[in-house]
Order: sequence, then C-alpha cells, then structure tokens
Amino acid sequence: MIKNNNIIKKVSLFIGIFFIAVLVFFLILHYIDLKNKSFLQLKISKNYIKLKKINYKFFKHGKLVYEIFSKSLNYLTPKKNTIKLKAVRVLIFNSKKQPQYTITGNSGILNTATKNIRFSGNVIVKSRKGSYFKTDLLFYFRHDQKIIAPNSIKLSGKKYLITGTGLTLYVKKSIFIIDKDVNFNAEMIK
Repeated sequence: MIKNNNIIKKVSLFIGIFFIAVLVFFLILHYIDLKNKSFLQLKISKNYIKLKKINYKFFKHGKLVYEIFSKSLNYLTPKKNTIKLKAVRVLIFNSKKQPQYTITGNSGILNTATKNIRFSGNVIVKSRKGSYFKTDLLFYFRHDQKIIAPNSIKLSGKKYLITGTGLTLYVKKSIFIIDKDVNFNAEMIK
C-alpha cells in the first residue's frame, strides 16, 4: 500500500508540474501576442484579414494553373473582391506541371472573383526558356491565359534585346505582340 501511495504522489506531482508548465507557456504566448499583434501571423479586424507569408495555389480541373507567394496579404471586405499582396511572386504552370513563367513585383492585387492579378512596381516576367522582360505595370488574365503590360517594356533573350510599349503575351502559345515603339537589337550570329 505504501508503494502505491508513493507512485500516486509522484504521478500527481508530475501531472501538476506539467499542467503548470503548459499554463505558463500559454501565458507567455498570450503576453507576446498582446505586445506583437501579428505574432501568430494572422490579424483579423472588422473589415479585413491580414496574413504574413502566404502561398496560394489555383487549380482548374484538378491541374495546377498558378501559384502565388507573397510576404503579406490584406483581404478587404468581400464586397471589394480584392486581396492586396506585397513582394509577390507568381508561378504560371504549363500542361506538364512545370513553371512556364515566373512573375515578380513589388505589389499585386488578386481579384477573388475572376482570379486575375495586377502587378505593379519593378515587375519582371521570366520564361522557362531563359528570356525575360521588365515593366512597371502588368495584368495577368487567368481565363484568357494572357499577360498584358500596357506601359514600356524591355525584353531580353540570349542574343537579343527588344524595347517597346504595350506587350500582350499569350501564355499557352508563348506568343507575344508589342504594340508600338518597337526597337530590336540582335547580336550577329557566327
């Protein structure tokens, strides 16, 4: 009987210490969360939701179409249908489930209804084949699978440089059209 009482006392002591340790842990978390409102990387207010470091995947008919990475996300009220993104990077996938294009920008706006994305600030589009172009404003239209850069662009490849204004890129066919002020420079091929 004495051995059972000693075991019961030790188990009770262990459970009590464990309970106090868990309570202290959650009190510390609560205190830190009060000091730093975004400690758990989620902030919910009356009219918006704010997240840090997001990864959003969009599928169509079970296939990955594009994936969004961002340092932060602000989701305004559902009436506005917009999600604001900072330091955004988007991978657009081809039918072989490989990233065909990578788009980066300082900020972006995702329309939650259409799934279209607007990029602004130091926008760079890199293709799987190694070419890329730079601009300051870009629109990705998911349904039409096209990218539109209405302002000036600078497109670079291994042996060429193209500048112009108003680029439309058809993602599935990898065909682009530049509207005006086109200047093409190519290195001489030996």
